[in-house]
Amino acid sequence: MTKKKIIGNTLLFVGMMAYILLFGALFGQNNILIGVSTITAMLMLLERDLTIHPVQNTIKFAGLNLLTGVAAFAAGFSVWTAVPIHFVMMFIISYTLIFNLKNPLYLPFSLQYLFLLATPVTGDELPLRLAGLVVGAISIMALQMIANRKRISKNGDPIVKSVCSSLLEKIDKKIAGEVTIEVDTAIRKSIGSLRSMIYDQREEDYYLTEEGRLRLNITAALEKIDTLLDSLEPRHAEGQVIQDVRMILTKAVEEDSKDIDAAELSKASEEVMDSYRTNPPQSSMQLRLLNNIDYLTDSLLALQQLAPEKRKITRKIEEIPLKFKKFTLNSAPNHVSSLKMSYAIRMATGIAITGFLMDFFNLAEGRWMMFTVLSVIIPFYEQSHKKMRDRIFATIVGGILVWIIFSIFQNTTVRTGLLLFAGYLMSYVKVYRYSTILVTFSAIGSVVLITGETQFLTVERLFMVLAGVCIALLINRFVFPYKLSDANVHLGKMSNDILSEMLKEAKDAINGNAAVGSHSMKNLLIISTMVEERARVNLQAAGTDVTDELFASRRLVSNTLYELLMWKEVHGMNEEISLESVEILERIEACWSTGTSYSALIEQLHASLLSEPILENKIILSMLLETADEFELIRIEDERMKPNVEK
Repeated sequence: MTKKKIIGNTLLFVGMMAYILLFGALFGQNNILIGVSTITAMLMLLERDLTIHPVQNTIKFAGLNLLTGVAAFAAGFSVWTAVPIHFVMMFIISYTLIFNLKNPLYLPFSLQYLFLLATPVTGDELPLRLAGLVVGAISIMALQMIANRKRISKNGDPIVKSVCSSLLEKIDKKIAGEVTIEVDTAIRKSIGSLRSMIYDQREEDYYLTEEGRLRLNITAALEKIDTLLDSLEPRHAEGQVIQDVRMILTKAVEEDSKDIDAAELSKASEEVMDSYRTNPPQSSMQLRLLNNIDYLTDSLLALQQLAPEKRKITRKIEEIPLKFKKFTLNSAPNHVSSLKMSYAIRMATGIAITGFLMDFFNLAEGRWMMFTVLSVIIPFYEQSHKKMRDRIFATIVGGILVWIIFSIFQNTTVRTGLLLFAGYLMSYVKVYRYSTILVTFSAIGSVVLITGETQFLTVERLFMVLAGVCIALLINRFVFPYKLSDANVHLGKMSNDILSEMLKEAKDAINGNAAVGSHSMKNLLIISTMVEERARVNLQAAGTDVTDELFASRRLVSNTLYELLMWKEVHGMNEEISLESVEILERIEACWSTGTSYSALIEQLHASLLSEPILENKIILSMLLETADEFELIRIEDERMKPNVEK
């Protein structure tokens, strides 16, 4: 635990408490929990950059908040009308705020709805509550504008410098004959992090900003350099190309500042390229390595020369293809809608049932049954069992702690201080089982401060938690259950769809039927990275050992197809090699769609590569050969996995 982290957590906690207390002072104690849920939303949403459309996003959050406020108020009129209101409200929140490729954001808004139900207001008090909800939405975007307004610009160069440092380390390890697993992981995570930022900065969920476009090209060049270095062997240690690559990467990281001197880097790259013009290396791999270094430095220079006011401009020179338009419930492919639909229906059903039981039987502590359902009904079935056990354990331990500590300390001021300290400790405890103990201690302790009935409240809350767990388990088991294995099958299908589209985009661009630098291909590259990262998370959650080899072929294919179009964009292609490339891509596409072997095509490409006299054409053919090789590895792996999928 570093001193900086302790100070940071302390300041964060003080800021949170100040906001909540101020919120309570402005909007009353009945609405103070809105301040709590708003703080939760503000912190969770910091992982997303929402600043591309601040006004539009503020209106969306305000609309959602007002909808929850009105719905919670209307639910108080009748036990029977509350059931459909709970169902519809929780379905809307859950469906719209859970995502296939990014972390879900439903928790603070679902929690806020339950807070509103637990602390109802009269008609006279409703305007003040709605005003508090609007202020909460504005607060979310205010923090976004403070923290995320220049997120890519602030983090972009440091991430690139980090990747360049890792690439230098990889070169040293490869030359020494050492394994590079840890370095490869660091490179993958850094590139994935930057692409995730680019994904958030898109307009209309499709158009990349000028800064995003250039930074994506930078990540593509870095990723390709990384994969090309995998062929590096100790005998290449004295190779001039490797020395030149090392020199340029060193220049990228040697500055003390966070920024990269792109002009100096570009100058060094030009000198290297000039040295090879009269006597280029005959290895297509080395030429591709140099080409990607050149593309990297050119993209960094273009980014440095891009005026600040132009960084968020988008080139909307193409219509958004149908495949990228927002899916509706009826048109979404099964692998896109299934997770969202499953979770939304289960959560809506759970809250509707527990809300009815709380109102119908007038259960004073019934809200804890609803909070438990919210906690235990989670997207994946397997994980709900562990969360159930953790929730029961935390409730018992937290309740016992309240009983013991509050029996020792009778003074209200001391008790309040202990509750605040428990809240502060939450910033350090990240494991769900133990953080929930602190949540339970704070929740029961807060009620005890008002009523003083420690033991009764502990027992009653435990009973409500057990009832909520039982309801959640039944719903998870019988209402549209969704398993990690289902998610991985669907992600596999999504990955296949992406590769199909990338093949088509590459073929059309080379054939002249689509723009080489289209937003479509860029989106596909970003999404392919996010699919891989989500699959990794799912496999790790299932206890599976995840290795880079598991995803290497798919990552290499998508990156090589993008590299092919980068080559055409920078160097162009003559008509003969363009026609040959289109024919090869069509054959790859045919094998991919039918599941047949690529061996005949691979053999032909090997022969063509050996006989091709023009160096530029050799580079293009080497990319196509690499593409066919990796598609063949994907086909073999998919065949191997089929029996497990069918089970």
